[in-house]
Amino acid sequence: MYPRMNPFGSAIDQSLAKSLPLLPGNTFNFNVGSDRFHVSKHWTIKNGLPLLADRDFPRNKPGIGGNEPPPWALQKMPADCSIYPKGQGPRIPSYVAFDKQVLTFEGYYQAPIPESAAENFRVHQCKIFYYLEDDTVQVLEPKTFNSGMPQGNLIRRHRIPMDPPCDEEYYTVQHFNVGCEITLYGKTFFICSCDAFTRNFLNRIGIRVAENMEMPPDMATEKRKDIKRSLFARKPHECRDTRGPFLSHDRHVLRFWAYWDDRCNLYGDLREFVLHYFLSDDTMEIRETIKPNSGYDSFPCFLRRGKVMKDPSKLIPLPGVESPQTILNVFGSIHGTKNKKAHFLVDNLGLGARDIIYYSDKDLAIGAVINALGRAFILARCDEFTQQYYKERYGIEDFTPLELTKSEMPVDPPRPDTPPYAGWGTEEDSLVSWKTLEMKPHVKDYRKFAEKEKDVLRFDAKLYNPLQKVNRDRRFTINYYMADDTTQVYENLHPNTGLPKGNFFFRGRVKKAGYQPELGNKPEYYEPKEFFVGNILNINSFDFQLLEGDEFTYSYMERNKEMFPAADICICLNKIREAFGPLQAEDILKCFAENDTRLQGVMDLRNFRSLLLQISKCALNEHEIQTICRCYAAHAPSPGVDFLTLQAIVQTELRKFQFDKFLLERVEYTLRHRDPCRSGNVDRETLRAILKGAKLPLDKALLDFLVDKFPTGDDCNRVPYCQLLKFLDWEDNPASVAKPTAIKCIFDWILPQPPLKIICVNYRAFLDDVCPNIKCALPAVVCCCNERKSCPQHPQTCQSQFSPDQNGYCPEENAQEIGMEECPPQEPVTIYDHMCTRRTPYIQVRKNLR
Repeated sequence: MYPRMNPFGSAIDQSLAKSLPLLPGNTFNFNVGSDRFHVSKHWTIKNGLPLLADRDFPRNKPGIGGNEPPPWALQKMPADCSIYPKGQGPRIPSYVAFDKQVLTFEGYYQAPIPESAAENFRVHQCKIFYYLEDDTVQVLEPKTFNSGMPQGNLIRRHRIPMDPPCDEEYYTVQHFNVGCEITLYGKTFFICSCDAFTRNFLNRIGIRVAENMEMPPDMATEKRKDIKRSLFARKPHECRDTRGPFLSHDRHVLRFWAYWDDRCNLYGDLREFVLHYFLSDDTMEIRETIKPNSGYDSFPCFLRRGKVMKDPSKLIPLPGVESPQTILNVFGSIHGTKNKKAHFLVDNLGLGARDIIYYSDKDLAIGAVINALGRAFILARCDEFTQQYYKERYGIEDFTPLELTKSEMPVDPPRPDTPPYAGWGTEEDSLVSWKTLEMKPHVKDYRKFAEKEKDVLRFDAKLYNPLQKVNRDRRFTINYYMADDTTQVYENLHPNTGLPKGNFFFRGRVKKAGYQPELGNKPEYYEPKEFFVGNILNINSFDFQLLEGDEFTYSYMERNKEMFPAADICICLNKIREAFGPLQAEDILKCFAENDTRLQGVMDLRNFRSLLLQISKCALNEHEIQTICRCYAAHAPSPGVDFLTLQAIVQTELRKFQFDKFLLERVEYTLRHRDPCRSGNVDRETLRAILKGAKLPLDKALLDFLVDKFPTGDDCNRVPYCQLLKFLDWEDNPASVAKPTAIKCIFDWILPQPPLKIICVNYRAFLDDVCPNIKCALPAVVCCCNERKSCPQHPQTCQSQFSPDQNGYCPEENAQEIGMEECPPQEPVTIYDHMCTRRTPYIQVRKNLR
């Protein structure tokens, strides 16, 4: 302490200043004679953060005007160092280092009750939270039911100063510990316990923490709890836990098939039942399996769901013997009144209850006898879930079903024979009306109808061995619908015969010949496997011979060869191998070589068919021969896309919208910009985007077709845009003007045509599959050496063999070693392919077989 000087220059004793009363006229005014009244600076920078300078020691700074504090003010010098040791590492702020770290204490404080005879004080249990990031404290009092006083946030979160004379300081972590008392704003809190995090934190900083203590109870709170408990019965009725089994076994049902043999009684019978045992509540139900025309009423629930007693003699007890609760004694009336309550005592121990044993899952097994209401049910078998349940629960492995002997099996009553078809309506509808009195439509297979709605087999047919000459030239089209196995016969037009065209047989199912309804035999209908070329069908007493099918029919039968054995190439080859018999490989090769003097490995279809019938001794039908010819057919190459027609159509559209050369030059500029390497080629997606961006006046489908089908300019499947622009230029490279046509018709013109008609057969591949041991000198690939030019397969050999005077053939590499003789000159095999013409004129293409 040091003496202070008043404004008049005289020294004031501290004891004199303190002895004077704080009354007006007895204090010194230190502002008399002062000329500065400014406020001192209270902000400073500490550890790189702006803080209040007087936060820790507010009395160290001068007051207003720079004057020193009065002599009676407490002076405290700051500590030389912090209480916490300095650690190594970066110096981070406390709100970052201790973020979301809170010390939790449990304690209580006592509130006096001076004017109550029941209690002198009341214990308030609280929770004290100390936030390490900013040294703030918060006190909460948990809310209790019907307390009658405000509870909750007792002291809000903030820094709490200590009591005088240390009110300059604040509570820190050192002031909180188990077993300590702290005074916060006049209330003394006793800390009883803390959580594990708080205990570990205090131990790490060197503070020893005592063991947790029990919180003292509050007598007023305990009294209110007793009052609340007194409202409920202290001896409640017996309750059983039914929710546990329900939650664990809900929808878990054991199923057994059982039978009840009641044939020992009058009009008794062997009846079949299904027993269901519900694991959720240990109940059981029995349902009867009623057969049609059994004579029993249709009541499937034989025993409704409930618990089944093992001893049915205790089924109906006397009145009052069984009740949910047993009353031991009654004081007064059992029924209470408005002013008087009923008093009685319930037998919670169940001393007077009967011992009733019910069936459980342990009593059910294959071969067990269940006595349900006096009827003996024998369990014969169970389902997979029941087997799995008994394996896991009881370890049972044997689930052999119980089978009845022939003498025990019930005898089915004789069924009446199906009456013959009367001719009214369809046979299916008549059969349904005979089976039941209720009129119901015939149930159709709608799944099959939806899957095979468009699958129709079409055959050209004629009448087989007609008696009249006029019927010999009649031709028919037979359609077989795979959706519902129906057949339709349509007669084609015959000019100058007087026979009309149209439906010869309406669509319907066709019965085979020999069906006699008066004998009671069942009708047989034609199946899909009986429709093949060469077969004879009897339709409405007319014999039709199938001559030929269309391309869809052949392809459909070959795709579904399991339904059509005549279209299975493996079955056909096996028949040929069996028909060859003892013929040697050389003899077979000689037979085919005699009809192919050119040794090209190709034979005319007519010669191949006749030779195949001769060697196989007519073991193959016409459709099987057609299957072999289709499998080993030598087709001419596809003509490809008609670019001349496509160019004419595209240029006509560009000419119509005046898309001239100037606009094409702009497209070329864009294409060259996308081709920085100047290769002259762009990919198809870039080309499609540029043409669409240039608003080329073409239909979207036509533009996509042009971009996708235009010839490539390199190995990367890119398009030469210079040739494409020349293709589109209708001014310098004009094409013929096309007539306005729909886009669908345009694609019919320019797309490649369907497969061509078979003219020749590659018998070399046929012999390799039938007789793999045959090794002949025929070429592996048919070539075009008869044109006196080198072929791609043999460029040097073919050129050396031909001379200006004679033709030759193309031998293999080892032809000289085999010693093949040159064949005499022969005309090359020529194929005339007749394309399917839809909107284009008849085109005849003559090509050499390659």
